[in-house]
Amino acid sequence: MAPWLWIPVTVWAALAQTVRNAAQRHLTAELGTLGATLVRFLYGVPFAAIWLIAVREATGIAFPLPQVNFCLWTLLGAVSQIAATALLLRTMQERNFALGVAYSKTEVLQVAVFGLAFLGDPITPSTAAAVATGTAGVFLLSPGWRSAWTSRTAALGLACGALFALSAVGYRGAALSLGTGFLMAAAFTLLVAQVVQTALLGG
Repeated sequence: MAPWLWIPVTVWAALAQTVRNAAQRHLTAELGTLGATLVRFLYGVPFAAIWLIAVREATGIAFPLPQVNFCLWTLLGAVSQIAATALLLRTMQERNFALGVAYSKTEVLQVAVFGLAFLGDPITPSTAAAVATGTAGVFLLSPGWRSAWTSRTAALGLACGALFALSAVGYRGAALSLGTGFLMAAAFTLLVAQVVQTALLGG
């Protein structure tokens, strides 16, 4: 796999995430917070299933047999992501929602902390530098961040970032517990998580 492949993938993911957030903000007005949250996961299930089948056909790796650890990690990730998504949509209803969304991007910093605490992932000097740079960028781009620490919107954004970080760590723990190739582990975890999320939301 080409070492530079992460660049176009990251750009595409950022663009897709921006479009998705805008669409979900619109849906919140029509369906409410939980309804818009359900849409994200319910309509993602078919695409996750197609991707999983494509990975199996391309790699020849059989579907893994999940153990209890996988189920627990996936449940942690799924529930955290539901709460984080609902909180993000709630943040977008605030008058100065841009501040809350910016603070939610502290997820990167919180992933490093949770990853160390729950999975023992080391924080290398290069990782620490990257996290510090990204976090500093978030604060510099946040309007009035110096005086906004105690605002409701900032609190919502920080809580949202914490839940997204916990979700990411949960999914990583689930994927690692499968002990298979990273593409198959990621695709399998994604599908199971979205099915669980859809079921929990009554879809």
